[in-house]
Amino acid sequence: MRNQRYFHLILAASMFLLTLSAILLLPGPVRAQSGGGYDLAWWVLGNGGVTFASGGGYQLGYTVGQCTPPGVSSGGGYQLAQGFWAGVNGPVAGKPKAVTDLSISKASGKAKLDWSAISEDVNGHPISGVTYNVYRAINTPWFTPGAPYASGVTGTTYTDPDATVLSDASKNAYYIVRAVSAGLEADDSNRVGTFNFTLVPGSP
Repeated sequence: MRNQRYFHLILAASMFLLTLSAILLLPGPVRAQSGGGYDLAWWVLGNGGVTFASGGGYQLGYTVGQCTPPGVSSGGGYQLAQGFWAGVNGPVAGKPKAVTDLSISKASGKAKLDWSAISEDVNGHPISGVTYNVYRAINTPWFTPGAPYASGVTGTTYTDPDATVLSDASKNAYYIVRAVSAGLEADDSNRVGTFNFTLVPGSP
């Protein structure tokens, strides 16, 4: 009887120690850190993911642990889609596709640019409200675009008001067009330009 009592006491003590150890070993909350110009003081628990179950003509999408409201934040040339269901109300727009058929011609003594309209982003999603930025450089065919020569062009044609790019042999102009939508700018179009030269008669 006494041995049985000791056995129960030892068993109870062991269970107590195991429970205490488990409590002490539980991981505490992970705190976001700050320093070096960065601040991650805001954090959430967002375990889980999007999972789908299908049957018959139906499909059910569900999420475990979605505590951050889905949405899109943008700034500069970047967009951040957050939450497992970001895009559930429609696809997240990317930057517009690049113009690939830029052409140049002479119209009333000036350089005229033409191109096809851009109506999709690089992911193939439809976009609207597209405008165009025109970039120009003189005597530098492979220039890196800086500030636009003309911005917010709403149509698919642009005439350079500077007529000298077709009359001055020392002034050859080169052009790039970029589509713009929702604050995002496309990659460079193909390049076009003018080429002027002077014929000098030779000696007899």
